[in-house]
Amino acid sequence: MALCEGLNISCIYKLVKDLWRSRRCLKDIEGFDHSVVNSTLGACGDLPADQEGPCLAYSIWQCGQNKKLSNVVSVMEFNFLKTMSPCFGTAQVEFNKSGICHAFVLWIDWTMDTDGTIELSTGPDQRYWKQAVKLLKKPVAVENGGSTSDARRSAEVKASFDPSSGDLDINYVI
Repeated sequence: MALCEGLNISCIYKLVKDLWRSRRCLKDIEGFDHSVVNSTLGACGDLPADQEGPCLAYSIWQCGQNKKLSNVVSVMEFNFLKTMSPCFGTAQVEFNKSGICHAFVLWIDWTMDTDGTIELSTGPDQRYWKQAVKLLKKPVAVENGGSTSDARRSAEVKASFDPSSGDLDINYVI
């Protein structure tokens, strides 16, 4: 039995543009409202300001070329030795490379002993494990902290987990 589990953000990756484009919100096309299609298919990118897209169960290796734009940050930790209760977490993601950010990549690290020496990871380097991708509403130019441009240098990520429904909610401010 796992002692604890950490929800991590493989901070930010530049994903192949095709994944973001394939999940874009459909707009009003020739007079037809596609909002039902967007909600049914789980549109993520280019959503109206008041809507937030879901986390997609998607392995990062399926995206093809990607570029890591920040270090790994832990957002939440769970202790399975105790009864699960709603969990909340916040992390500040600092960009250490410049690029266009399309998504946050999420995964779980399982700590299997009390010393924390045995760890199983489902992170991006583990090709066949489940991960999640949280596509941004719009791609954002990011730069490392040493730059003087107007590009974003950090993001705040908030996560909440409701064990009664299994819902994981990820929100961000870039």
